[in-house]
This record gives sequence, C-alpha cells and structure tokens, in this order.
Amino acid sequence: MTEKKHPEIDEAIEDKLDSILQPSTQAKAFKITVEFGYKTSPNYTKAVDLAKRNPTYKEEGSGEWIRHTATYTPAEVEELFKLFNLVHEWESTKVLVNHKKIPYSHQLWLPLMWFYRIK
Repeated sequence: MTEKKHPEIDEAIEDKLDSILQPSTQAKAFKITVEFGYKTSPNYTKAVDLAKRNPTYKEEGSGEWIRHTATYTPAEVEELFKLFNLVHEWESTKVLVNHKKIPYSHQLWLPLMWFYRIK
C-alpha cells in the first residue's frame, strides 16, 4: 500500500469532486492553511509549537528547507490568530484558502476569519 504524501491535495480534490457531484445551495465553511519555513527568530520555536498543537499539522523537509503546515476552521480562529501573529511577516509564510493559493490571502481572506472572534 502506498503512503499518501500530500493528504491536503487529496482532500482538496475530494472537496472539488463532491461539490461537482453533489452541488449545494449553502456555502461550506472554509479553511485557512498557514504554511511557514525555518526562520532564525525567537518566534520560530513558539510558532512550531503552536502549529504542532493543530491536528492537521504537517512537516515536510528538514533543516533550512523545512515547511510547517497547519489548517484551521472558523472554530479554531483563536489558534490561527496566535500563529499568524508570529509568522505573518516572514517571507516564507503562505496563506491558503481551502487549500488554494488565493491573491491577497494575507491582506483580505485571513482578516475575514477575525469576524469569527466576535461571536
């Protein structure tokens, strides 16, 4: 049996197929993925510890080329906010919306999640 190397890609494909085969009139809850690499910063260890607390945490590569990834739902907005505050200025940080790279994700899509903090 082969091991899945990129389950987030499989999940994204499954979500897309599901939306085609079973269209819904209701919007699905979205997910925000934060991906970041190694950084010589005092916040690096804190960021890795926070990301590892997330059940979707993934780690690829090693050393200077390591990539840390964690996916958050609106219910996990506080954890997302804490992690993003640590890594948002790093050039290696990427923000994905529903597993897709979207223009202005740092500036537009991610702040939309902050509305869930008001609940």
